[in-house]
Amino acid sequence: MIIDSLTHILPTEVSSNLEKYKKIDLLFNELFDENTNVITEDDLIINMKKYNINKSVIAGFGWKDPGLAQLINDYLIEASKKYQGSLIPLCSLDINSKFSEEELLKCISKGIKGIGELHIEYNSLLEKNFIFKNILNIALENNLPVLIHGSEPLGHRYNGKGTNDPKKLYELVQNHPDNKFIFSHFGGGLVFYEHMPEVKKVLKNVFYDSSAQPFLYHKNIYRNAINSSSINKILFATDFPLIDMKRCLSETDYLNIEEKSHIFSHNPISAYNL
Repeated sequence: MIIDSLTHILPTEVSSNLEKYKKIDLLFNELFDENTNVITEDDLIINMKKYNINKSVIAGFGWKDPGLAQLINDYLIEASKKYQGSLIPLCSLDINSKFSEEELLKCISKGIKGIGELHIEYNSLLEKNFIFKNILNIALENNLPVLIHGSEPLGHRYNGKGTNDPKKLYELVQNHPDNKFIFSHFGGGLVFYEHMPEVKKVLKNVFYDSSAQPFLYHKNIYRNAINSSSINKILFATDFPLIDMKRCLSETDYLNIEEKSHIFSHNPISAYNL
């Protein structure tokens, strides 16, 4: 079985009115432009079948507008019902909105499997943000993973890269060691610091997804990440439609059967409690 641990879909209402939502939500404005690929759940399923992907995690982006967050969450939940068993919905939230806790609890009651993707810039101020801390507490109480965008401190710029680098992600885990986290893009390189025993111990509840790997890293990162961290903590993810599924899958051809079994199936099942 192959599980794609991170994809993004949007309802036609949003994709047909990109300029409207770019004005409403600051993060949406940063991530989307006239060249951005936007797909629906039907498009995603067609591509999954084409490349023999059995399940896909569908996520939002950590919107800055609570109304857009609710709209997308409802859409993801309905899409998962439409293709029951094939699409795994997450719940994305505005961490500064007073409505986010209520929204999260609603989404949990409807079967979401995690929180994310959150685009945050972690710092000491977030530890004073009671909404963000309550979101993490609710996630912990319900054994939900929190998917957070990781930023590479080096390399080329891209829409939404941000500055949520490995040091910030590490500090987040230090302050919330019992939460289960999934850091996208190999945690911006955080995975390699697990060669340090004290760092590996702190990051015991952290998974890393490979979203947008061909756009960011050489394919050897899979083997290197497994050797740095654990065969049990790396998740295959495309970030589709940003990156073509076929291209992402081809980058894993050199891995052995055991490695593929873990990153494609065992690890996402563990991370998302499937």
